[in-house]
Amino acid sequence: MKKKLQLLMSVVMVLAIMLTPIQANSGRINIQLKDLPGDWDEKAGVVFTLYQVGKMSDDGKAELDAKYDMSLPSDAQGLQKIAKKLTAKEGKELIEKKTTDKNGCLSFENVKNGIYLLVPSHMEAYGRIDPFIVTLPMYEEVNNAIQGPTYMLQIEPKASPNEEPIKPVPPVDPDDPEVPDVEEPEKPVEPEKPVEPDQPDKEPNVPETNEPQKEPNKPETPQKEPSKPEEPEKETEETKTGDTTRRGLYVLLIMLSGFGMYIIYNKHRRGSELGDEK
Repeated sequence: MKKKLQLLMSVVMVLAIMLTPIQANSGRINIQLKDLPGDWDEKAGVVFTLYQVGKMSDDGKAELDAKYDMSLPSDAQGLQKIAKKLTAKEGKELIEKKTTDKNGCLSFENVKNGIYLLVPSHMEAYGRIDPFIVTLPMYEEVNNAIQGPTYMLQIEPKASPNEEPIKPVPPVDPDDPEVPDVEEPEKPVEPEKPVEPDQPDKEPNVPETNEPQKEPNKPETPQKEPSKPEEPEKETEETKTGDTTRRGLYVLLIMLSGFGMYIIYNKHRRGSELGDEK
């Protein structure tokens, strides 16, 4: 009887030793999307990509791959920051991609020990999920005590609903469109008309002299002439014509005066002669 019990205990111990590595190589990660507020969220079709970024031992020793030059923090906030940095890194070891069903569920099976990065995508119809890190096996602290290892992970990712889209503004009724208030542009101020130079109404007084009249100085031409003034040459010609006419009159008067003096002289001479004869 004792031999049978010893044999049975030996078999149990051997099975326990054999099951330990099998369990370590047969981990599972289950993902279940939670319900979000609103009736327009869609759980189906969200894609999760699984990357291995480090190693994990059965005794809980975790270490990120050396190529990332980062250490694994112990707090949730630190893990979230590391997840975002790792998402931007290139050369990550891709394990598998899975898509959620209509209930928002998916499973990664036969997952080996390690540190894993889960990156969600195609989640526009559901909400917003940030990348996150999980370890396999997983250890949890409950009532200040560490429990584990656990090789069957049940994860409900943190998610937030998308912002409700802005409702489109209905088009304006074409029968009664609103006329926008448009200010009339100010009318341009018309430039003032340039003042024309004063034109003499009468001909200038010309002194009575036999000397030829000098031509008046020509006015300087302004840089910008709003209107062409009368040419001074015409006035000069008119002045010359008036001078010629007056000279003819002067000659005629001199001739008449000489002729009159000649007549008076003859009369005076004849009177003298008649007086002498008497």
